[in-house]
Amino acid sequence: MPDCHDGFECVANLFNGFNMGNGMMKRIAIGLLASGALTLTPALSGAQAPSPGEGMLIVKSTARTPDEVVAAIEAYAKGMKWQFVEATQVKNGEVTLVKVCIPAVGKILWPLGLRVSAMLPCGNVGVYSQKGTTEISMLHPSYMQIIYPNPTVEKAVGVATPLMMDMLDKVSQ
Repeated sequence: MPDCHDGFECVANLFNGFNMGNGMMKRIAIGLLASGALTLTPALSGAQAPSPGEGMLIVKSTARTPDEVVAAIEAYAKGMKWQFVEATQVKNGEVTLVKVCIPAVGKILWPLGLRVSAMLPCGNVGVYSQKGTTEISMLHPSYMQIIYPNPTVEKAVGVATPLMMDMLDKVSQ
């Protein structure tokens, strides 16, 4: 299915090929959305959200050293006006866990209560060397929707996913 960026476009894609005009499709879409028969998930960087399991882990290799990646994450976060909280080494220094917080995602989630702070997309980045190559692993932001199914969380996933994926792409270059 082609990417869609709003509810009508998504429904239009679903009805593509049924010989009906946009007005008819829009009335059907509004009826389905209003009745709750159809719910929409924000486009997640052009890809479907992964199912629970191994697919929830995004792993990217880079020629950079782990220290260079951590420095790049810090610089990226600060450049985006995110909060760079810390980088902590674990497993006898083999892995560096990096914690950044994205204010735009927090603003969406905070109305659900402070308890959701436990699942914010912060601290879900690991940097390590594997067979001579630096790897960056990150939980796909859609884990939040799996843990806490809610339309507000779904919206936060739609915001967090492209931001986190862009960060991962940039710091691995």
